[in-house]
Amino acid sequence: PSSLMATHASRSLWMISALPQALYTRPVSRHLRSLGALRRFSQPPKRLEGPELESSMKELETWTLEEDKGRISKTFTFADFKEAWGFMSMVALAAEQANHHPEWFNVYNRVEVTLNTHDCVPPGLSQKDISLAKKMDVFASKSV
Repeated sequence: PSSLMATHASRSLWMISALPQALYTRPVSRHLRSLGALRRFSQPPKRLEGPELESSMKELETWTLEEDKGRISKTFTFADFKEAWGFMSMVALAAEQANHHPEWFNVYNRVEVTLNTHDCVPPGLSQKDISLAKKMDVFASKSV
């Protein structure tokens, strides 16, 4: 059986290598681009510091800045689990579109969120965090 698998694998590789390159590279790269997968290979986001961080935080008065850990956090409270889950669903779609995902914890009507950007060097807050936090505030206001 293992020699049969090796023969099958080598045939598959030969079949792929025999195809014209245009048949298997363009659609895949277009698909990856549409998913945002190629963004990972671009410049890392700029870490917010000093006056830039201070002005960004003025827009997020209800968020807590943990500057020593390079993150912001907030606890959202909703009427019930269904509203909390609806909020998380809206955030999940926005986060996926931005390719920036929150760290969060949910119990019944409460959602605890922490945002930071691991891609920054060193890790900390970036404009991605500020943008997602603003969207979360908007989504939470629609849920209430």
